[in-house]
Amino acid sequence: MPKPLVFMMGQSPAILPVDRRYARNHMWVIEMGETLRVGFSAYAVRLLGDMRHLEWSVEVGTEVLAGQQIGFVEASKATSDLYSPMPGRITSFNDSVLSDPGLINSNLYDSAWLMELQGVCDGLLDPEPYVRHLEASWPLAQRLLKGQAGRNPNQDPR
Repeated sequence: MPKPLVFMMGQSPAILPVDRRYARNHMWVIEMGETLRVGFSAYAVRLLGDMRHLEWSVEVGTEVLAGQQIGFVEASKATSDLYSPMPGRITSFNDSVLSDPGLINSNLYDSAWLMELQGVCDGLLDPEPYVRHLEASWPLAQRLLKGQAGRNPNQDPR
């Protein structure tokens, strides 16, 4: 297997396998026969922190559009809506991850995939362009992270 790419998030490496494609919303996609398997990139997991809860707002069999909201995730650093990385029909969700979202923290590129769908990989990035996308967006992410670090979570944000 080819050597993965590494994007440094400060002192923390985000490992990016080169055998898949990436969406700008930090999900990876790999072809599994006629099915496309989708999961979080290491960049997304590092930004969100330890995964605690995953919930889908769509069902198996649903036709989704690229960018359509499909669920949400709660993690130690953030809660985030989830959006489909591409158009297609959802064929399955990973029940193991639904029952134990913490699997994403340790095995995100193998058994901790999120969903499978049938669709077309239009608009997805190859690994090298995805790294360039990360390089361009990292300064903003750092500013947002620093803003969270200085904020008291119990303080009224107004």
